[in-house]
Order: sequence, then structure tokens, then C-alpha cells
Amino acid sequence: MKSAATTILKSVAMAANLCVFALMNTTSAQAQRSVALELVLAVDTSTSVDAREFILQRGGLAAAFRHPQVHAAIETLGVSGMAVAVVAWAGQGQQRVVAGWSFVDGSSSSNRFADRIAAFQRPFNGFTDIAGALRFSTGSVLSNAFDGAKKKIDVSGDGTSDFDDPGLARDQAVASGITVNGLAIHAEEYDLGTLARIDLQQHFTQQVIGGEGAFFMEVESFEDFATAIRRKLVREIAGDAFARALMPPISEKAALTHQIETAHSKPPLTAVRHN
Repeated sequence: MKSAATTILKSVAMAANLCVFALMNTTSAQAQRSVALELVLAVDTSTSVDAREFILQRGGLAAAFRHPQVHAAIETLGVSGMAVAVVAWAGQGQQRVVAGWSFVDGSSSSNRFADRIAAFQRPFNGFTDIAGALRFSTGSVLSNAFDGAKKKIDVSGDGTSDFDDPGLARDQAVASGITVNGLAIHAEEYDLGTLARIDLQQHFTQQVIGGEGAFFMEVESFEDFATAIRRKLVREIAGDAFARALMPPISEKAALTHQIETAHSKPPLTAVRHN
């Protein structure tokens, strides 16, 4: 009974949040600027990410927005451009926009956004609350000054959730028209073997990603993050066909990609290792 009651309460809370987000959208619609894409990059800063790994994440993300391949992807959006923000997250109540919503439509504005990423300081350590990160990111997408034809959240992390099942928060995002993509990072110092790796893969593919065209990538270590996030950004911004045409195959070390066609309820159709 307790479990059923908890599930009902969470469902009611999710419905209430959707109503609030919808009201926020309606109220601010007239002031919003239309863009081709709204994108939140939700970056894990939990305790399992040490200082060196945090610097690798932040530096890799900044480098991606300075890279010609990402600039080329952005240019495919035309004059509509994109709106992008970075959210740092850890445990419950530990979420913050660390690089605020910015309009990006070419190399100059992309480089300026890279500078903002490079300058942000780590706001906190803590546990791993992917559900909280998704709820916060969803609220940020639905309440900013932009209106994207497509809306996406890119969540990266090196562990499974310590708190609520992120599936409910994922469902809330998807119901709001947002696609959630995932990037799992296998931290070498926390390598607990094959079963733990499979658990992380399943956690992301079954409980985190969802929505139209959602996909999941994984990398072997934080050292591979820069390459992976660049490739992931190109794909998120310009689509699969452009990404395949622009970027050569990557080494087997860099990652397994799962693609799902529409809703998160469908299992991954393929698992393609690039080599």
C-alpha cells in the first residue's frame, strides 16, 4: 500500500508540475524568441566526479563549442540559430544554471558561449540525483526567453541515481515536448566490473533517455569526454545524417550508441559500435 500511495503522489506531483510549466509557457510566450533548437547540457558534478574530472568535463564542453565541426552544425540551423544553457547538478536540491541561456547562430557566438562555459566554477558536490537534474532542466527549457522548434536535454553522468527513479522526470520532459539524450561516463577509479557497466547502460537507456529520436552514448573515461560531447553536440544540433557525413568513424574505445526511434518505452533498436 505504501508503495502504491507513493507512486500516486509522485504522479500527482508530476501532473502539477506540468500544469505549472504550461502556465509559465503561456505567460511568457509573447516575449519569447523563436529558435530552431533549445538545448540544456546537464553536467554531473556529484562527489564521484573528482576535481580533475570536473576540469576535463568543463574543458571538453568549452572546446566543443570552439570546434569547427560544431560551428558547421550550428550553421545548418540558419538565421533561427539555437538557444543553449549549461546546468550543473549533483544531489537533491543541487542544480544550477552555470552558463545562462544564450543565442548561438555561428562561430562567433559559439566561441563566446565557450568562454562562458570555461569560466564557471563548480557549484557543489553531492549525491547523484538524475531525476532532480531532469526536473530542473525541464523547468529551465519551459521558462526561458526562447521558443525552440525542437527542445532537448543532454544529461551526462558517471553513475546511477541515488534517489528517485528518473523515469518519472523523463516522462514529464517528454510530455512537454522535450527529447532527453544521455552520455554515460565510465570512471576508471570506480570501475566495478562488467555488471556495473551493464547497470549504468540500462539505467540510462531505460530510465533516463526518451522522446523523439532519443539516443545514448557512453565513453570509457573522462579523458574521452571532449571527443564524445563534440560528436554528440553535432548530432543533437544537425541530426544523424549530417553527423555521419561530417565526422569519420571513431575508435572502438569511444563508444557504443543506442538509437531509439520515438518514445522511451521502446527498447533500443540497434547497438552499433564505431570502429
